[in-house]
Amino acid sequence: MVQRTMRRMVRVLSISAVGTALALAVAGCNNQTGFSGSVGNTPNGPKLSAYQILGDVGTPFTATVSDTRSSWTFQGNAPLGVVICNNILPARIVATKTNTSSNLLSVEIIIGAHVASLQSTTAPFGSVSVQVGGVLSTLASPADPDLRIFLSGPLNKRYVALVEDIDTGFIINARAPTLILFDNPNGKVDATFYGSQDFGTFTANMTLAGQVVATVMKGPNATIREP
Repeated sequence: MVQRTMRRMVRVLSISAVGTALALAVAGCNNQTGFSGSVGNTPNGPKLSAYQILGDVGTPFTATVSDTRSSWTFQGNAPLGVVICNNILPARIVATKTNTSSNLLSVEIIIGAHVASLQSTTAPFGSVSVQVGGVLSTLASPADPDLRIFLSGPLNKRYVALVEDIDTGFIINARAPTLILFDNPNGKVDATFYGSQDFGTFTANMTLAGQVVATVMKGPNATIREP
């Protein structure tokens, strides 16, 4: 168990050193499963889409994000980062303000350190739509299973996370709040979050089909697992 944790820390910290300048960077890694206790030898995962919903702080919205296989609908307030693990491009996100204010709402798609697409609105109940990797003419069916991890805090502090199923692990370098979606996982999913020594307490929950199945409040590192 100690060796497995050390391997994870070394892998995550090495990638973190490369990615500290990124706003929201996602890359693959060789997987270490959280359930079998054995070291995997899987290839690196594909470069993933990351989404930033920005604008005036607190602006409420509803959004749907979709790749070619699955879609997810959620509500929130700006700012919010969204990452789909294991997604297949093209991908698209549609976000709509849910109030009559003239507040700014912006949505951007990031691939690595590159902003691939950006759109903004200040209109009451204004809507924005951006996509990457080609044209996704219709949204996919709702994800099944619909597994989500929402990291609500600590706000605006950078962290690194390893999110994995039994086949593939993905590194996320981000700031909370972050919504992590795992598309079509093979087996159960776990996520380990790493912060600096004075990071504070991670607050996260995992939902499956809309039901909370795991929660964690711990720092500077924390792990959440699908039961």
